[in-house]
Order: sequence, then structure tokens, then C-alpha cells
Amino acid sequence: MRPTVDRSAPEMSRPGNPRAMSGPMTGDRGDRLDRLDRLDRHPGPRTRQVDPRPADLAPRATNLNLYPGTRVVVPPAWNRCTNQPDLGYWRRRDIMAEIQWLSRRGFVPVTPLGDTVEALTDYVQVPSGWRAYGIAVPVGGTVQIEVQHANLGWFRLMLVDKWGQPGRGMMQAAYAPQPILVSYKNPNKEATAVYVIVDDPAWWSDAKNPYTLAVRRDWDPAKADLGKVKMVAGLWGASPSVSAEFRGPSLTGPAVYPH
Repeated sequence: MRPTVDRSAPEMSRPGNPRAMSGPMTGDRGDRLDRLDRLDRHPGPRTRQVDPRPADLAPRATNLNLYPGTRVVVPPAWNRCTNQPDLGYWRRRDIMAEIQWLSRRGFVPVTPLGDTVEALTDYVQVPSGWRAYGIAVPVGGTVQIEVQHANLGWFRLMLVDKWGQPGRGMMQAAYAPQPILVSYKNPNKEATAVYVIVDDPAWWSDAKNPYTLAVRRDWDPAKADLGKVKMVAGLWGASPSVSAEFRGPSLTGPAVYPH
């Protein structure tokens, strides 16, 4: 004898309906989703702000501090990396998304580098685990930036434009699995600024064990007019690193902070 089907029951609850057996509204999961739906419609005292950042960053504080007297944000903490990063880790650690999130609350700190700086020693901010530098590049000029450290497998470099995104001429560096050396040739019709991010999620660099950032240019700084390049542009705000020590033929200029 064929089983009797109650046609008056809602379609989702009718026996034999595959959606009733495997759909999201059955069993414990369905009860849980139903409760969440009721909370969404009647949140009452349970209302909370939802952090738009990736799930592994969600527990972090949503209130940011600013450097005194400025609108430059203090980058907040990331969980310290305790195992050597693999490709999956680097994908989850989305610095570009972090920069975009920070820029909605203020300017992102960057240390401008003078035209004659050939190298610097420094270490990342803790507990954020990264630091950014700005470099001016003339039309057609090529700059190469390399990070050097005893524990190099834990580092990577990223190259972005004034909006915190990989712009023209930066895509190769943006999609490399773990670059420790990046190159950029200015394809624009005017001199521009690029921003390199040193990412050290395990905090291997510190005052006793800093990294070295080497900057190699294919132009003569004395012959290139880069005075009109705005390093503080887009979402970047100048916040010179107090821990950096610069090396080059000259330590003078408006964008160099010698020690």
C-alpha cells in the first residue's frame, strides 16, 4: 500500500522531498538557523557589530588608536605566527584587505625613503608584524627592493600603489607566492610613488636582529627631479619609523629621517 502524503503540510516538510531531508532547515542545524533568523529579526540586547574583515581576524578590536596629533592609525595586532608560513597562510594573511580596512578609519602609516637611500635596517611594528615604506620612481625608472634577514623564509615583500592595491607594473610581485625581492618599472607618464610592505608575521625582526632593506635604482638620483612626487597620497600618511637607520651617499632631504 502506498504511504499517504499530507498535502496540507508545507512542501519543505513533506516526506520524500529531498529538500526536506537535506535542506538547511532540518535537525539541529535547522533549529540553530531558525534561532539565528529570529535573532536577526528581533535582536534585542544581543545586537553586536559584525567585523567585515576575514574570519581569522574577527576577534581583533574594532577600535583603533591614532598617533597623537595625527589621523594616522596605529596598526592593530595580528596573531603571531608560530609555524613557518606556507602558501595557504600567506593567502589568509591578507595585508591588502587590512590596509583597506584601516584606511576607512584614518591614514595608513608609511615611512618615506629619500632619493639617495640605498639601504636601511629596521624591524616591523609589533604586534601588527608589518611596516610600509614609500619610494619615488621617475618615468621609465626601475627600482628593485630586497629584504635580507637570517630567517628569510618567514618574510615576504608586497608592492602597492597609493590606494593599497597592486597597480600597473606591480602584478608580478603581487602574485608571487612569497617574494623577498620585488622590481618595479614605472609605466606611467609622470614620476610616481610606490609603497613596499615588509611582512614579518612571526616577529623575527627586532632591535637586536633587524632586517635590511636594499634599494637599487637604475637612475642617477642627482639627475632625476622627484621633488613633486607626493609620498603622502591616497590612503597613506607619513609616520617615519623611529627605529630605521638609513645608508646612502647622503642623508639629507625632506623625506629622509637620519639617526
